[in-house]
Amino acid sequence: MNTFDYVMLALLVLGGITGFRKGLITGLSRFIGKIAAIGIAVFFHKPFLNLLEPVLGLEAKLEPKIGDFLTKIAESKVSGTDAYGAADSIRQSMIGQATPVLTDYVLKIGAVLLLFILAACIINLIIALVITPIAKNLSFINRGGGLLFGLLSTFLVISLVLGLFSPLLSTGDSGLLKTGSSLLYPWFMQGYGMILSGIYVFAGDILNNPLDSIPLLNGLV
Repeated sequence: MNTFDYVMLALLVLGGITGFRKGLITGLSRFIGKIAAIGIAVFFHKPFLNLLEPVLGLEAKLEPKIGDFLTKIAESKVSGTDAYGAADSIRQSMIGQATPVLTDYVLKIGAVLLLFILAACIINLIIALVITPIAKNLSFINRGGGLLFGLLSTFLVISLVLGLFSPLLSTGDSGLLKTGSSLLYPWFMQGYGMILSGIYVFAGDILNNPLDSIPLLNGLV
């Protein structure tokens, strides 16, 4: 296990303790609320982003930074001999093609995550006002159920966040968080795969990673 695993374990334990304190009814409500928040974020992230873009000008600010990031990645991958003999001009052309794709993806996951957080906060507020007062007197069994759903809710959120950012986390020689040596990362990716499977039924492959087809990010250049 590495530092990444210990941080993830700490988050899971914190989520479990929170669920234990809240109990089964509130824990189950929050878990269902997280699923509902994911649905809201997936279906409404485009209009949400269209609302923010004219005000914040996110694409114009982000694209140059993405271009610089990809340039550094390309330089790190090409240390000495180029196995394909590609000229620098070809690499620059690939960077130019990859930059808008990665920019669009970053904006998409940013909109999804922000809308997910907003929706989850509103749902949790409703739960706190309506359901939690009803579930004040809890037995140990109910608290144990809360522990389970607290863990599941935390696992769901971590899987969503890591899954959306997985192309960036694994980009480069060792990855930003060294997830290659992690024991828990594959489990979170399986969780993200289950989330994608659920989303696919209603919204298709809207969250599929578009970066797999870019040679620059897959070690081909």
